[in-house]
Amino acid sequence: MKLSVLRHSLLLALVAGLSACGGKATFPVEGTIENLKYSGLVLSNVGMQDLTVEAKATTFRFPNTIEYGVPYDVQVKTSALHQKCTWDNGKDNAGRQASISVIIKCIDNAFSIGGAVKALGADGGARTYTGEGLVLINGSSDKYAVPKDATAYKFAGATTFGTSYGVSVFKQPDGGKYACTVERGVGEMGDADITNIDVTCREK
Repeated sequence: MKLSVLRHSLLLALVAGLSACGGKATFPVEGTIENLKYSGLVLSNVGMQDLTVEAKATTFRFPNTIEYGVPYDVQVKTSALHQKCTWDNGKDNAGRQASISVIIKCIDNAFSIGGAVKALGADGGARTYTGEGLVLINGSSDKYAVPKDATAYKFAGATTFGTSYGVSVFKQPDGGKYACTVERGVGEMGDADITNIDVTCREK
């Protein structure tokens, strides 16, 4: 508390000194960035030119300063590629704090994985899947129990951009009626939900 009061007092003294000399205190509009991995991040501030931030940057600063009392409103105009970026402490008037320090936080986009559930007769003809007990797995732990009469499935968890996935059959349906296989089960997550990792269960 004492440190905050001291800083504010020093700031007021600086402003008073500059005013006596006919000038005003100026402040850079700047801040920190957390977890920025990719290019494409663009920040905006009222009255200033947009600022494009390089990939993996941990700080930013707009080229021009603003005078004491001038409002600022830093926002994310465009998020980085493959990420969603948000901001904290982005709006105030210059001089209310000892410095302007906006926090930008970026998290990786995440999407769902799923597909169709199909059944084939022993003759290869299309059937309605009526099995029970089929369990799919993504990676080593994300499991999905496929309901009876299901025509589609989707894992509950989301997979982040650039992460490898591997969907396979963890447990075949009960009773030994079907032998199920997975199509297109291995890959790397892109920027959209995956809906074509199909499961085909053939009657024995």
